[in-house]
Amino acid sequence: MLRISHALAEVLGKYERHDGVVARVEDAIARVIIEHPALRIDVVNTDSKRPAWVSVDQVDFAQNVQWQDINYNNNNENTAIDSEENLRHIIERRLDEPEANLTKRPGWRVLILYRKGGDSFLDIIFDYSHGLGDGTSGKIFHETLLRLLNATEIEARTPALTNRKLNILLTAKSLPPPIEKVVKFPVSAGFAISTAWRELRPPGFSPASAAQANWAPICVTPYKTQFCAFSVRGDDLKTILAACRAHKTTLTGLLHALLLVCMASRIPAKDAMAFLGSTALDLRRYVTASPDLDPQRTVADYVSLIAHEFDTELVRRIRTVTKTGTMAPALIWTCAARLVPDWRTQFRVEASKPRMHSFVVSNLGVLDGGLDVENRNAESWEITHSVFAISAEVCGAAFQISPISVKNGALCVGCSWQDCIVNASLAGAIVADLELWLRFLGKS
Repeated sequence: MLRISHALAEVLGKYERHDGVVARVEDAIARVIIEHPALRIDVVNTDSKRPAWVSVDQVDFAQNVQWQDINYNNNNENTAIDSEENLRHIIERRLDEPEANLTKRPGWRVLILYRKGGDSFLDIIFDYSHGLGDGTSGKIFHETLLRLLNATEIEARTPALTNRKLNILLTAKSLPPPIEKVVKFPVSAGFAISTAWRELRPPGFSPASAAQANWAPICVTPYKTQFCAFSVRGDDLKTILAACRAHKTTLTGLLHALLLVCMASRIPAKDAMAFLGSTALDLRRYVTASPDLDPQRTVADYVSLIAHEFDTELVRRIRTVTKTGTMAPALIWTCAARLVPDWRTQFRVEASKPRMHSFVVSNLGVLDGGLDVENRNAESWEITHSVFAISAEVCGAAFQISPISVKNGALCVGCSWQDCIVNASLAGAIVADLELWLRFLGKS
């Protein structure tokens, strides 16, 4: 799920322009759907061993696009806090909300929060099935939407919607090819056999590892996501990125190191002697562009996962240092430099195995917020803030970190975990420690 705050030009924020804004936004969303085939498909046979994608001939915005007025009292000094808390609850609820049982309905939704008579902002929340696209796909959706909102020639076009319905032409583009069709991955017989054994072996054959996340055992119920987020000021983010470059690492590497230190200092050694983290890796960089495929502008599931093990000796050193109660930037930078026939059955088997990953970092990077100053006009749109939220993974990492920033703006760090699996006070302490570390490094 990706939430984006759009700043409307003053002329568009007026009460009497609201209906025009609604029409403009929905027309732009319709054109995004036309541009990206993955947003025009539904999944059938979901309860079988062989679910399949089918194209839809119509998208009904009454089912997929919702507008919600979240008016509040501008005189309330706690307005900003109350508004953000309300947004957090909305995100949490939608992360776990099951899709309506409707036929021929694409697996995505858009919720647009506005403040009629309030200020000139729209919060556009795009939540979608991971089967349709990866995290970068959400970013591509919003960047495409912003481009179309700012398109000067759009007024002269024939409206894309008729009574809030988008009819899909038979000549529409087909789905992008799967990643294995556009990138040649060298796979040896030994690698294939070892991977198949690791993924498909019975739970009783899973070897014990000091790094597996026994402190957060897998439990299918209750399935409820806990989510929170915090922001790091743009100036502090620049300082942090400069420090990352000086230490020959990245923000993703730094977040791994900080999570490792935060968890090692909060989780007892008897529950976790070592840790296994992972990074979501965007594979678009390995896809060769062609006239029919621009990977950087394609909504698709082009993602993989890389595991990182932090051994017992490193974790022991971290715990020794953190017991002194002092910040240890040097230690942080040291850490930073470092086949399935039925997926339903496979996930049930995975749920009976020990959890391996303690945390995962899914870094979407920087979102382009809009037009350059010299190209703006009285009705230009721009993005001022973004939040990337991930639902809890029953069989995946216990703790999920999802950073994203807007160009020349603040960094927002999303944090997700499964309710009742990760202790609420422990999760709160880890998030607080992570925020404290980032603010400390931003001022260093």
